[in-house]
Amino acid sequence: MTAIKRKFLMPALMSAITAAALASCSTGGATEVTEGAVATDAAGAAAKQAAAPSTGAPSAGPFAGLDAARIAQEALAATRGARSLRLTAEGTNDGRLLKVDFSLDERGTCTGGLRRDDSEAEFTVLDGVTYLKGDDEFWRAVSAGGNPDGRSADPGPGTDPSASAGTGGVDQLVELLRGKWLKIPAGEEVAGRALGGACDLDAMLNRLDTAGAKGLTRGAAAEVDGRKAVTLVKRQDGVTSTTFVAAEGAPYLLRSVSEGGAAPGTVLFRDFGVPVSATAPPAAEVVDLRDTQP
Repeated sequence: MTAIKRKFLMPALMSAITAAALASCSTGGATEVTEGAVATDAAGAAAKQAAAPSTGAPSAGPFAGLDAARIAQEALAATRGARSLRLTAEGTNDGRLLKVDFSLDERGTCTGGLRRDDSEAEFTVLDGVTYLKGDDEFWRAVSAGGNPDGRSADPGPGTDPSASAGTGGVDQLVELLRGKWLKIPAGEEVAGRALGGACDLDAMLNRLDTAGAKGLTRGAAAEVDGRKAVTLVKRQDGVTSTTFVAAEGAPYLLRSVSEGGAAPGTVLFRDFGVPVSATAPPAAEVVDLRDTQP
């Protein structure tokens, strides 16, 4: 088997896996889609056709008497109670397209896919073990750390910069993982910091809960996939964001859209309470991270 040094592979994995986390979002500010870490302090942005948000008393109807902050709290509580959901997101960062589509539950089970520009990957997290499978373009891109000139990712502090993986190392990585699933065992730092964290439903909702709702106001009534919703709007630093919360049935988070700034994006939440079905890939199709060189 072709051997790849882990000190060069780990930065590539961090770049790849954290792209899958772009949809982690929170309430109270603008959605920021990034690859190194996805920082958001709002659940979305106002639809262009929506009227300007109210700045005073809450309206009648669903959530009558509640302000935007309280509605956000109820939405988080309801979404947490679903115990599982499907999340799809699309956004750009410095002109680069990022997409994810995955299902996750309260046990940490997670399965889905991601797209970075013209490259694609699938992933599954099961019992704390992460499996990641990408096409050749995906592994080449992440091995270069997202650098447009194709330079390899920085191996990290304490590593001689001249000892980079180089073009040959990238080719080896692509060959090793072509048509294979990379297995990242439970406890590996890279999984815990990135995809494993993105697939933690409780942690994701806790981030939403602690982001705060300062400056959040109620906006116009709306619909998401035919379902009535209320909107919670915030404008900050040139970015407009709105959370769409279900106004009938359980007040789930339904949609978020961010407009303006360097990282616009859209997030959809659906399939609340639907069991997540995930299986480990066949052993013959797996390359274990522990089998690579230190």
